[in-house]
Amino acid sequence: MEKNYPLKQLTTWKIGGPAEFAYWPNSAEDFVLVIERAKAAKVPVWLIGRGSNLLISDEGLPGITLVTTSLRAIRWGDYSVQVQAGYPLARLAQEAGERGWHGLEFARGIPGSVGGAVIMNAGAHGGEMAPQVESLSVLTTEGCRRTLERRDLEFGYRYCSLNGEAWILEATLTFSPGDRDEILHIMGENLKRRAINQPLEVPNAGSVFRNPTGDSAGRLIEAAGWKGRGIGGAVVSDKHANFIVNIGEAKASEVLALIEEIQKDIQSKYGVDLQTEVKYLGKLRDCP
Repeated sequence: MEKNYPLKQLTTWKIGGPAEFAYWPNSAEDFVLVIERAKAAKVPVWLIGRGSNLLISDEGLPGITLVTTSLRAIRWGDYSVQVQAGYPLARLAQEAGERGWHGLEFARGIPGSVGGAVIMNAGAHGGEMAPQVESLSVLTTEGCRRTLERRDLEFGYRYCSLNGEAWILEATLTFSPGDRDEILHIMGENLKRRAINQPLEVPNAGSVFRNPTGDSAGRLIEAAGWKGRGIGGAVVSDKHANFIVNIGEAKASEVLALIEEIQKDIQSKYGVDLQTEVKYLGKLRDCP
């Protein structure tokens, strides 16, 4: 347990104040025990994986911040894998591809963890997590451990019915047989496209806005003239308008203000209500 841990060290945006306490559980049992004790003591608990889709308050987070990156146990089966929530998604995709297993080609460049990817139904290049999910081991917000089958879950665009209802401890994912060389080639091409089209060289949190039905958030933001514009250290990327980059000591308040200005402008010009993909943690004034 570390006190006053700088959360900006745990997010890909490199933004966030201190955690009152930060803790890295090393097993599912350890994770559950900390949750139970915090619940009994009425201490708030926050969950962070690899920090790739988060905007954390400049004031930091009170209570205990659980970081799942040590929960990395993995068991390979017959075209299936049982994997804990903190396992890096991109690494899992690569390892599945090397086995000639089809299903996670889209995920090779996604910097998040398995748990975070499932809870937001992460996707890219036309693929998403939902089709691979067979079952989940979870801890509900009421403190009950449950195993949920695919039929118990609802998925949609960047949506899972568990969001806000439970924490994922472990996922069982399934695959189909594929051609190893072709799978690895597809992943390599996806990585090349990401490098060309996304600002991977500067801190960012991936796509900030969800794509509206039948359109692209990046296209709308670029058409509205936002590329290169910003507030403080938070700037809309010149490479991809749906990315806000941290060009140096950006604050969460600056990112949020920029998000809100973009939303207002897009609504005014095109009548489109842009919704964010980014998850907010802590005291951020009226979040969109």
